[in-house]
Amino acid sequence: MNIFRPVGKHSSRWLANMLLLLTCAWNSGTALAEIPGVNLIEASPESQKLDGRKLDAALAMIEAGDYGNIDALLVLRNNHLVLEKYFSPDYHGREYLRPILSSTKSITSALIGIAVGQGKITGVGEKLLDYFAEYPDLEKPDARKHKITLENVLTMSAGFQWNELEISYADPRNDFNKMLRSRDWVKYVLDAPMSHAPGEQMVYSSGSSLLLSSILQKSTGRSVEEFAIEHLFGPLGIEHYTWSLARGGITNTHTGLAMRRRDLAKIGILFLNQGRWLERQLIPQKWVLQSTRKHLATGPDTDGSWYGYGYQWWRFHDRDPTVKDLEVNDIYFSWGYGGQFIFVVPHLNMVVVSTGDLYGADHRRTFDLLRDHIFPALLE
Repeated sequence: MNIFRPVGKHSSRWLANMLLLLTCAWNSGTALAEIPGVNLIEASPESQKLDGRKLDAALAMIEAGDYGNIDALLVLRNNHLVLEKYFSPDYHGREYLRPILSSTKSITSALIGIAVGQGKITGVGEKLLDYFAEYPDLEKPDARKHKITLENVLTMSAGFQWNELEISYADPRNDFNKMLRSRDWVKYVLDAPMSHAPGEQMVYSSGSSLLLSSILQKSTGRSVEEFAIEHLFGPLGIEHYTWSLARGGITNTHTGLAMRRRDLAKIGILFLNQGRWLERQLIPQKWVLQSTRKHLATGPDTDGSWYGYGYQWWRFHDRDPTVKDLEVNDIYFSWGYGGQFIFVVPHLNMVVVSTGDLYGADHRRTFDLLRDHIFPALLE
């Protein structure tokens, strides 16, 4: 078994989670080595109807630099790991905790769904400001702020004026940087002026994603990390990660996670199976479907591409070249700055994890890799 026993604060949880996994395996009659939560099931590409030669050709092109600086690629089909390659093993091998940046947002969305399923959050129609009574006097009051819902925050359509993508992250005028320099990150977001009505337009905002941290903590009575350990990471056997804090001591839910790529694959498998893991429904099936469908269209990216956006998950536009050869455009994905991706393709029963250092329009090289090599490898 490929299990790594942790030390320190998570060791007791490790034992509890292992007992849970063993119990589930015993009751279901499943061999322990076949449980993805314990050890991803490895298989040959051909056994899952994928052409291994085409996948090898993709690896050769990545190693040659034809797809930019991709440092890891994992492909899973039918819950089996058929390809796992790390291109900088000395620095970014299997056990490396890869900062996943904004892919943190998608995992946070999953935790919101779990809290909704438990009744700790009554629904996405809850009003945002009801969670922030400690800020009665906002610097830029606007009646429209009282209409912002949790769903508006999840879809980044709260209506706040926010400029994060049109200005370089190195530029101090970027609202993300302004938030980081402020004394109170949450207050900085809530104080932002309104540029449009809630629900009217998607405007990319890591500040909105930060608000989810306070909402989760206030609704569950626990930090986001503690809630994740009990209800998501623990059941998935995810023990090795780091999760940074935002100013004020709350969990950084916009960019704070660093994880193993194998554990990102577990998140992908969980969503592929509509929130079910072992014998448990970790995330409500309804939430998986609702959070990953397109709710709003984004504006054009720096390269002119358009995307759909759900609850902190991305979708390809139907005319995107990535999906031109697929029968169904049902792909959704997490997207972290620099090319940190979890792709879920339900109709192909496939998950692809790719990480690297791809900035600007270079992120589309990962999409080209899917179109040119991963999807054509299907033997069906």
